[in-house]
Amino acid sequence: MLEAITSLPELKDINFYAKIAEGEHQAYTGKVLTCNKFFPAWELEETHPFVQNALSGLRASGLTPELTAYRFCTNAAYSIGEAGIPTIGFGPGGEGDAHVVDEKISLDELEKAARGYQGIIEAVLS
Repeated sequence: MLEAITSLPELKDINFYAKIAEGEHQAYTGKVLTCNKFFPAWELEETHPFVQNALSGLRASGLTPELTAYRFCTNAAYSIGEAGIPTIGFGPGGEGDAHVVDEKISLDELEKAARGYQGIIEAVLS
């Protein structure tokens, strides 16, 4: 995995050190599990059918979606990064309010998201 990065021809003249961190977690049995702290990046092209269906569903729900990238990790690192399952990110509220102490969203944002989820489901499954 790391060699895929360090062996890039574009990096041959750059002096750098790269390492993937490891994490240790103790299970309830007392066994210590060690694993790499690596989450693969992922991206679907705007033209991908899943993206287009999701956008159609969101628009049909009265929303005006914009394509952007998250600046934090999601479980999609596994679903698309490892398992190859087409995945998009969609949810209520702003990035700065997600996964923080006193996380919150407005009821309006929650209602919009519920409509959006329904629109995505209907568009993708039709």
